[in-house]
Amino acid sequence: MIRLLFEFSAGNYHATPWGHHVNEGLVEWPPSPWRIIRALLATGYTKLGWQEIPDEMRRLVEALAASEPIYRLPSATNGHTRHFMPVRGWKKGVQKTSLVIDAFIKTDGALGVEWPDVDPSQHGILPRLLDRLTYLGRAESRVRARLVAGDEDLPGFAVSTRRTEPDDEPVRLLAPMASQQYDDWRRGSPRAPDDLLAALQIDTNRLQEEGWNFPPGTRELVYWRPASAFSHVSVPGWPDNAAVDRHDTALFALSTDKKRDVLPLMERTLPTMALFRRALLSRVGDEQKLGGCPELTGKDRQGEPLRCKHRHAHFIPLSLDSGSPQRIDHVLVYAPMGFGLLAEHGLRRLRTTWAKGMDDIAVTLIGIGKREAFREVGGDAIPELGSGTTWVSRTPFVPPRFLKSRGKDSIQGQVRAELQRRGLPDFAVAPTVARPTDENDAGSRAQWFRRFARSRQGKQEAPPTGLFHVALTLDRSVDGPICLGWGSHFGLGLLVPTNNGVCGPNC
Repeated sequence: MIRLLFEFSAGNYHATPWGHHVNEGLVEWPPSPWRIIRALLATGYTKLGWQEIPDEMRRLVEALAASEPIYRLPSATNGHTRHFMPVRGWKKGVQKTSLVIDAFIKTDGALGVEWPDVDPSQHGILPRLLDRLTYLGRAESRVRARLVAGDEDLPGFAVSTRRTEPDDEPVRLLAPMASQQYDDWRRGSPRAPDDLLAALQIDTNRLQEEGWNFPPGTRELVYWRPASAFSHVSVPGWPDNAAVDRHDTALFALSTDKKRDVLPLMERTLPTMALFRRALLSRVGDEQKLGGCPELTGKDRQGEPLRCKHRHAHFIPLSLDSGSPQRIDHVLVYAPMGFGLLAEHGLRRLRTTWAKGMDDIAVTLIGIGKREAFREVGGDAIPELGSGTTWVSRTPFVPPRFLKSRGKDSIQGQVRAELQRRGLPDFAVAPTVARPTDENDAGSRAQWFRRFARSRQGKQEAPPTGLFHVALTLDRSVDGPICLGWGSHFGLGLLVPTNNGVCGPNC
């Protein structure tokens, strides 16, 4: 048995899966056997001065290709950074840029890989290659690699081609064919390289020139990664109770690299969040139809609405880019009741969503944890997760019942009822409702609220009338997010805290 250990010096691993664009925000985790073997070959050429493949390396490659490795994954989480790379040309005095998403895996330990059917004593070249291997995946994935002694344990999550748990996630990885299998396959592919070693060394330009959909001589293996493989990684300044309590918050980034597409307007909050929820439930699978995911569906196993003071998921639109404050560039999913394993599995698998008139929008998971961990992202505060006693509308409040001028169905009565249903304190003074004709910031926003959509795709229900800008002063300070009224689980009725009645540009 050959057992390898890869320690990522910076704690990050960068590699895009075969067949995917870098801006999809996907990471090949664990690294495919095809990638590992090619990295060893490249090390021989660059560090050992090979002019041609030595016989002992040929034997090693053939042995590794004939076996399916087993992985031991460390605790990890995924993340990304965004870069607007300059490109040639200018537009209206501003240099053109192209959005690039750099997705990565943040590891909390070393990655173990073992080939159970390979005898290490017959492959003495391997330690020399591992000692000189400097990166795996992209060049920023700095790595230290070594052989593992027979009596040394490899901790972590076991990942193999055998499914062991119902919530295991399939991961497709490229692996080279066995040498004899390649020879048989090549008889029907005369343009293929002469042998397996030549196929492993083919470069991208030749692949494109000859029109290969997959690298020649490869096979696709389906590995089953545990849903818990992406778990909480301790970060300085972040609370450590996320590993004990159920996570209740997930933050996603939205992006598109199509020049004719832009991110959805905040005015499209209701239909955009409804489509986001639909995309998320499609990743959960059939279990959500059986009531196995009440925190996302809001329904029990009998299909009845939950009676839990609105503790299931709220899909909250965020605009964290100060340059485009009216575009939805992030989505916060907040469920006070917490996420179960099935919900977390779906949250981690979500890759795309949709919006009216747009192609697929790429979705990148920034993190899952407790609400307190997301009050700041990248050093910038998220206003919707602030705290205070005075709150004003970020999106319009829609009364859930027909509005009357007085009594329990007045604005004051309906806001009070919404606060009580969510276990929030009563207001200290009556809510203030801005009119579109008011000559102040609140009046301007009330006028803007008239453009908000009040219907969802495929839904024929008649929404209540009225889109209101309200300001509340509660009798004690509370933490956000606060969403009240009709459509509150899809981004309507969202409020943000303000000091002395003055709200920032994104509220």
